Amino acid sequence: MLSGAPAASARKVLEELGFAVEEGARVRGLSGFEHGFALVARKGDRVVCVSIVRANPTSIFAEVAKGLDVPHEIVVAAEGEPPPRAVELSRKGRVKIIAFKSAEELAEELKKALA
Repeated sequence: MLSGAPAASARKVLEELGFAVEEGARVRGLSGFEHGFALVARKGDRVVCVSIVRANPTSIFAEVAKGLDVPHEIVVAAEGEPPPRAVELSRKGRVKIIAFKSAEELAEELKKALA
């Protein structure tokens, strides 16, 4: 999982939107298994789990698969160019894939994904 500037940028956006944010958090899934995320943000009853990974199919799939067990919103922020069809399909579901090439672009895409 990536950290540094992308994680700091995502954290800032979430806090600006009124979320309480925890870094490097673990969330217990319906199976009882704990899943790690770069950030977990909470605001009222809304919980958003954010993973920040490189845009390769294996990393993206591993994060998307967590959505089978974790009942919260999941945003997979993929640095680089993830498969366009995967990004397109994720726009309608609870697990969203967003692409970014810079911390600034991540901030913009995260705002759109959470709107």
